[in-house]
Amino acid sequence: MSAYSGAARDYGEGPADVAPIESYTSTTLARFGQWLQEMDRPEVLDVGPVCGENISYWARRVHRLYVCDLFLRLMRDQGRGLGIEKLWRHVDYPAASFDGIVVWDLPDRLPNQELASLVRLTMGLLRPGGHLVVFALDEHTGGPEVHSFVIGPEHQVTVRPQPHLRLKWYLRQNREILARLSAFKPIGSYLYRNGLREFLFRRP
Repeated sequence: MSAYSGAARDYGEGPADVAPIESYTSTTLARFGQWLQEMDRPEVLDVGPVCGENISYWARRVHRLYVCDLFLRLMRDQGRGLGIEKLWRHVDYPAASFDGIVVWDLPDRLPNQELASLVRLTMGLLRPGGHLVVFALDEHTGGPEVHSFVIGPEHQVTVRPQPHLRLKWYLRQNREILARLSAFKPIGSYLYRNGLREFLFRRP
């Protein structure tokens, strides 16, 4: 694990020199999927960029899937001059609605105050014992261009650039991510050679 930096670094919205991200097999998604199989009629919320492959993947594993692309909504809101704090109006589900929530690299796109709002929101939407999946990029792979994480067979993940989505990017070291999500119980974290970092949390 990298040392805690003490504060997120704002890389803004300008161009970034980033390397292509190699496909890989996700241990976090494998663990999360195994846990879902043990659940009775699980319900999952996916707030990442929408793609058909992921909808098909979750449809085989959950009783009900909800999709809310907060990345696209955030970019549209900013284009209308709305403050980032307005983002949460899009997530108007009742409390304790979900057994699992997948936020992908959304924490990379939020300043500290709104990351705290995300933590409170997901804590409220998850049922006790529910799981939260978080992905994070490193300094070699992150940047203003948003990516979708396309899930294939055997939990193989292909990272697909979304050039129409560009948002601020905040680099947070592993210890800071864990600290800012300390309301949850961490149950797994993984660092891959391609620069991707994954975290799996449980709601107490």
